[in-house]
Amino acid sequence: MRTQNFNSILVVGIGLIGGSILRNISEKKFKGHLYGLDSNEEVINKAFELGLIENSDKNIQKIEKDCLVVLSVPSLSFAEAINTVKKNIPLQKVVFTDTLSAKSAVLTYLKSNPDLSQKFILSHPIAGSEKSGLANSTPSLFKNKLVIVSPQKSNQILDLEKVQIFWEELGSNVVLLDPKKHDSILAKTSHLPHAIAYALMNFLFNNLDRDTFNYSGGSLEDYTRIASSNSIMWKDIMLSNKDELLKAIDGFKTSLDKLSDLIEIGDPESIKEFLDFVKQARDNLIKQKD
Repeated sequence: MRTQNFNSILVVGIGLIGGSILRNISEKKFKGHLYGLDSNEEVINKAFELGLIENSDKNIQKIEKDCLVVLSVPSLSFAEAINTVKKNIPLQKVVFTDTLSAKSAVLTYLKSNPDLSQKFILSHPIAGSEKSGLANSTPSLFKNKLVIVSPQKSNQILDLEKVQIFWEELGSNVVLLDPKKHDSILAKTSHLPHAIAYALMNFLFNNLDRDTFNYSGGSLEDYTRIASSNSIMWKDIMLSNKDELLKAIDGFKTSLDKLSDLIEIGDPESIKEFLDFVKQARDNLIKQKD
């Protein structure tokens, strides 16, 4: 890696995201020290055997120089992960960042820990898969993917720049977004679609059982792919961003009720007008993005 902003990097949570970070950094011949921690010691040992980290268990060398700590754990395991780091590293030597999909629970924790808050740069890589675990990690996961960095007022500009450079060197495109706005937007664009996929699969399986996919042309499998995502991670996301997600679910219900009403009325033109509006809106938004 080009930057020598950090003498050491510690990744806490060696799953799909954390493992992909380690693989990417290792591939780029980072000249500092790489460490990893996970609640499962077998995963730590596997990462060590793969040459991704220097420690083979939960006992890591005392870190005395500037270190980046990347927390890549389920949202509700955040505080436990912080406590694990505190046992190994003097906090004054650390810049923290994370990969969490919801920030409200983190902000609540940081509000009661102002010293930690100053050194914590909130991040969220918009990258992933319905697959999970170190075995599915890949160094190319972040290539040309968006990473949302959410600055806090207490953050130092230099620390913010270091974290931005870190994500850029993994191949990501970094944008800045207020953390509360982050949770509001992601509740609609990520958390709601996952909730819908889980609920749809629940409905289909309860009604069709083994015939759920027997008479679909492939689009149903594509549409419900994310219902195969890690349940612990998504349970934590749904609970940690509960308020915004419930608002999004209510909004979706309103839209679904509108379509249901049009179908019940049976007016072909009204249904076509609704469908045409949605198609055109989606097509235009995709074009603007490209």
